[in-house]
Amino acid sequence: GKWHIKNLRLYLQATYGGELTEKCFQLIRAMIYHSLKAVQSIVINDKHCFELYGYDVLLDANLKPWLIEVNASPSLSATTASDLALKTGVINDVLNIVFPEDFPESNKNNNRSDAAWKTGDFLPVVDELCGFQGWQTRMDW
Repeated sequence: GKWHIKNLRLYLQATYGGELTEKCFQLIRAMIYHSLKAVQSIVINDKHCFELYGYDVLLDANLKPWLIEVNASPSLSATTASDLALKTGVINDVLNIVFPEDFPESNKNNNRSDAAWKTGDFLPVVDELCGFQGWQTRMDW
């Protein structure tokens, strides 16, 4: 089955220790950053739409991440209850990013609490305005 990224982190910390796990996640963030920078000139930049990318990463016995593929349209169909919960969370988080907290109140779904408008489990890989060094701060995923 699929694991939530926080559960994977906990498992890796318990198995390999905090330092090696942190290095692994820094390498994954760097991999994502560099893969996006490599194709930024050919990715369509349209402020009226967005894309969700799915990264398949393999970890070797030393926790070195290897990029297997990047899915431009990752499957959001679910085969198990845990898969459904995971993918429902992804959809919710994507919509929270697309409709940020300061989105005009008239366009919000009035059934949602203010807490629901947070970005959930999404964390920025890098803040382009701060430069590449900004991504190195500790993140919980």
